[in-house]
Amino acid sequence: MNQNPNGVSRRNFLRFAGITAAAAAATGGGAAFLKRYEKAPVIDTGLTGPPAYPTAAPYSTAAPILSDIIPTVAATGGDSYAQLAAAQAEVVRLTAANDQLLRDLAAYQAAEGEARTARDSLSLELDDARNRLGILGGLVALYQQLDDADMGEIIEGGLGAVGEKIGELVGGTPALIAGLDQGQLALGEVEAHIPLLDNGRAWLDAQGTKLQGFYGEVEARLQRAVDRVGDFFAMLADWFEGLRKWLPFGVGDKAADVMSALTALLAETPGTISGLDTNLAQPLDVWLKRIDGEPALTRALVRPMRDGVITQARTTIDQTNALAETYEANLAAPSRAALANRQTLRRQIADYRAQNQI
Repeated sequence: MNQNPNGVSRRNFLRFAGITAAAAAATGGGAAFLKRYEKAPVIDTGLTGPPAYPTAAPYSTAAPILSDIIPTVAATGGDSYAQLAAAQAEVVRLTAANDQLLRDLAAYQAAEGEARTARDSLSLELDDARNRLGILGGLVALYQQLDDADMGEIIEGGLGAVGEKIGELVGGTPALIAGLDQGQLALGEVEAHIPLLDNGRAWLDAQGTKLQGFYGEVEARLQRAVDRVGDFFAMLADWFEGLRKWLPFGVGDKAADVMSALTALLAETPGTISGLDTNLAQPLDVWLKRIDGEPALTRALVRPMRDGVITQARTTIDQTNALAETYEANLAAPSRAALANRQTLRRQIADYRAQNQI
């Protein structure tokens, strides 16, 4: 077996060096990456002369091959082998650490890329939020203008004015109802007297006919008594003068007085008959003549007043009361509640804007 001057087996050295070189070759790329940022390790053997371990190859160069190491090692002492093995082990450890660092770096780079993507996305979202904030600011300004144009006072004033007038209208309904009751009572009394007026009109017509017949009968008999035709009163005077000469003196004077009174009475009879027709019968006919089987007063006054005025007025009163109830329940009360809620919301909005300086 070949031995070097210091008694180290050459075969063992070659075997150890081959194992170490294989490990170094497997991880040479990682060691080379580290060597870019630091000086190559130097093994201090305590001997003078050239270094026991060659300078590491630059980045992207393979680890030193066994043929380059062996001549250097052969020229060193026995401790150099142990130092070389330790150095190779350190290289393996550093290579593994380098690989881990590379993996961490790749992960950090990937994380950085994701962070950059997220940052870009957040930047876009921020721009969009700023745009939306500007739009919302304009919307808030429009709402402010809308709120400044407050219709609450106008609505409240209108509700108060209309409610007051409706209240006055409803307040007048009791007096109107009382008047309608009185009018309906009076109308009922008039309607109750219509049959009596109708009977009086019929009696007046009959009496007028009788008087006219009696007067005509007297005139006919007087014509026969004086045996001539002429003025009624002239014939009556002739008849009385013919009768008077047959009466005693005292009786004739008394008969003349009676005849004078009867003449005055009979003189009024034609005017009375004519006046009854003109001044009483004809005006009564306006109200008492029959229209479709009922007196004109009932048809032209009583029925329209009862059905068209009193009944309709009562219906209008009921509708007025219903209007007042509907107005209060469906408009006035909800509107007042909504306006009160609006005032509360306005105060809350004002407080919120003051707190957030909007």
